[in-house]
Amino acid sequence: MKTLKDWKRFAVVLTMVATQLTFTGCLRQSQDAQDDKIIKFASCHLKAYEDTTKVLAQEVEKLGYTLKYTFLADNTQLNEAVESGEYFANYHQHAPYMNEFNAAHKGNLAVAFEVFTDRAGIFSKKRKSLNDLPEDATITVANDPGNNFRAFVILADAGVIKLKEGVELIKVTQNDITENPKKLKFIEVDYAMLSKALEEADAGFLYATVAAEIGLEFGKDALAGERKELQAPDIIAVRKENVGSEKANILEKAYKTDAVKQALKDAFGGKDVLLPAW
Repeated sequence: MKTLKDWKRFAVVLTMVATQLTFTGCLRQSQDAQDDKIIKFASCHLKAYEDTTKVLAQEVEKLGYTLKYTFLADNTQLNEAVESGEYFANYHQHAPYMNEFNAAHKGNLAVAFEVFTDRAGIFSKKRKSLNDLPEDATITVANDPGNNFRAFVILADAGVIKLKEGVELIKVTQNDITENPKKLKFIEVDYAMLSKALEEADAGFLYATVAAEIGLEFGKDALAGERKELQAPDIIAVRKENVGSEKANILEKAYKTDAVKQALKDAFGGKDVLLPAW
């Protein structure tokens, strides 16, 4: 039989347990609140993306959040990081590439907002114009569906080749070439190898950023550029359910600032290589 002293002792223990549970609960709530202010962000391991990500982190902090970022080199890994929920958003691709990933991997990624346009064109280190291309000239093109069609459409728009009528432009391949007077030879290579492949080719497809990395300027050195309606702006991608969320809105507000716009210029020595999407 419990005595009054035992009951008092028991009451003290209950009070201590309740206090501990309350304290633990408060700590958990505090930690949850802190975590809710962290945006995990996966960015491309290239200078322009790295530089703007660092400035983006500063702008996010001004809005009361923390951008916890990492840099990854593999495009598929960048998308898988967001698809799995390990990261909230990523920064490395345009919508056609994202859609290609979704189709191939049953992905659930969507556009949070557009960030900049990286213009595409045909470049050469050997020729001054498309007219200078000799017969049997080699042209390097990207092998992924999100970019493969672009070189053929650019060359068709420039009158160098002709394409089969009725084919949706984004689905064009070299099999759709109906006229090729110069007997151009197209070499499909991995996107990451396009700049190196250009060293041996007569000409090749590049984005302005990639061209800048090997000393070529879009406005001065592109033999032909992509028509505006086919240009694909780079994006910040999130899972579909996170489009329009508070964190997505914070990212957009922080990105679309003068500081990030300046960082886009500074990444290329003050040149307008990338065109801001705002």
